[in-house]
Order: sequence, then structure tokens, then C-alpha cells
Amino acid sequence: MDTSTHIIMGFGLAGLAYIDPAVAGSPELAQAIMIGTVIGSNAPDFDYGIKLLKGNGMYIEHHRGASHSIPALFLWTVLVSSITFLFFKDVLFFPLLYWTFLAVILHVGFDILNAYGTQAARPFTKKWLSLNFVPLFDPFIILVHLIGFSFWTVGIHSGFVFLWGYLVIIGYLVVRFFISQKNKKQVIQSMDNKGICTIVPTVWIRKWHVVYETDQIYYVGILDKNGLHLIHTFEKHDQLCPYIKASRDDHNVKHFLANSGHVHAMYVPQPKGYEVRWIDLRFRHNHHYPYTAVVKLDKNLQVISSYTGWIYQSKKLQQKLVPSKSNAVQM
Repeated sequence: MDTSTHIIMGFGLAGLAYIDPAVAGSPELAQAIMIGTVIGSNAPDFDYGIKLLKGNGMYIEHHRGASHSIPALFLWTVLVSSITFLFFKDVLFFPLLYWTFLAVILHVGFDILNAYGTQAARPFTKKWLSLNFVPLFDPFIILVHLIGFSFWTVGIHSGFVFLWGYLVIIGYLVVRFFISQKNKKQVIQSMDNKGICTIVPTVWIRKWHVVYETDQIYYVGILDKNGLHLIHTFEKHDQLCPYIKASRDDHNVKHFLANSGHVHAMYVPQPKGYEVRWIDLRFRHNHHYPYTAVVKLDKNLQVISSYTGWIYQSKKLQQKLVPSKSNAVQM
């Protein structure tokens, strides 16, 4: 999920914690738990430090990796609750620990529900786990929390408010899951069962993005109440194309390919060489595919510059691809 959702769920869990008599009877413990749940609800995304230290490409590859693994669940919980406890030494540690643990688990759990997924089963497997039926930002989940906060503000018991709120959210998630499974079967039947289907949720429960992959072609479209509508068709790129092969050796492309799906590559001749673009067809914004890796090659197929990440404007991409004076490999 996006950062705003994780933050708001941290506060929601702090409200739910009042259902625990130990929390309801201790304002200081309730305050400590609020700090623990808000920070714990965001802690797995502290792997943003990789971007600051190692660059955007390394962050693209490792985001939601080890930081969302099974060992990390316990490490984040102990770290956040222990540091918080240092400032609230007179409170009970165990309630702080398990409410923080719940916040960390829900962060990873909700991340599994969207298209990007996580490596939540590490160290047993590095496979990306994605159930793919909830968008990165879901207005309904936010709305339930906002309603809960409004009841909490006027003095209604927050524990019962958020208990009912989270039961509503659970019901909503169940409905979304079964709709996703039904829609996936519908797409596969429409396409004659000859390929691999991925449906990507949008903020609208009756509108889903579709990627359908066969041996030779990618189909991209929308499934809504009026049926399946194909928007783009891509013939799969030639794996032996010299420009595409040369770009695969670039480290930014390797970072991109580490956790992408339904990937298509294309090249465009440039005055001084070639530009190769790799795009993840799961993520479409209007008629644009913002999740990309781009490599500029010279006439001798040597990398001039490269970039990987989310790009929504061509102007910003060209700024990213300006090679440095000291190193013409990556910016």
C-alpha cells in the first residue's frame, strides 16, 4: 500500500487498542502504543535508506524484499517497541510489543494484496508474493478510517469503532478477492485459454486492468461492467536483437527485471546510437507505462547512461539520462 495508507492504519490500530482494558486504563500506555503502531505500520518501508545509500536502481530491486521478510517482522517489532519503551518506562511492555507487532504484520500483509507484492516468505523463498486484488491506494479503506476517526473525536469508544471498521474492511477485501478471481476466469475464457493472465486492481471495484501474455503477444486492456476491452497489443521483442541484448547487461535493467512481470522491450534509433526501453505492462497510466528501465547506447552498443524507476513525464526521463562527466554509466 502507499505511505498514507500505512500511516492512517497505524492510527487506526492505536484506536483499536483501546479495546484492551490495559490500554483503555492507561493514557500513557495508549500514547506509547500509538507511537509504536504508527512507526511499526511504516517500519518495513524504512528500506528507503537503500535509495539514499545505493541509488534508485538498487532500491527498485530490493524494495519490499528483506525488509518485509519473516525475520524482519520480528526485528522491526522488537526495535520499534524497545525504542518506544525507552521513553515510556513506566508502562507495560508486553501490550506495546504485541500491538506494534500487529502493525508490522498488517503492513506486510496489505502489501501482499496489491500488484507489486513482497518477498514476505523469505528466507524460505525469494518469490514475489502478490494476490493482486487491492490497489496501492484504496479510497474505501481510507474512508472507513476517516469515519472511525470522526466517531473517536466525538467521544465514542474507539476500540469498538475500529473493531467494526476492520470487520467491514475484512468483508470488503473478501468481496474484492472473489471479484478478482471471477474476472480472471472471464478474461481467460474470452482469450481462449491460451496464455497467462494478470488482472490489476484499480480504485474502482468494477474496473480492472488486464495483461494477457501468449507465446508471441502481449495484450493489454480493461475489464469493466461492459466486458473486456483491449487497448494495446505488443509483439514480444526479439531476444536476439543486438540492442536489446546489450541493454540487458546494464545494472539498472538487471535491477528492473529482478521484480517485474510481463516485461516488454523496444528500441528507438537515436542520432548517436540507440535508446532501449523496458516496460512493465502491469502498470499502465492512461496510455503510458511509467514503470520502466531505459538505456542509452552508442553506435558501438556501449552504455552511455541508464535509469530505472517510475517516470510519468518524458522531460524528467531525459533529465535522468544525462550522463555525468566522471561516469557515463548511470545517473
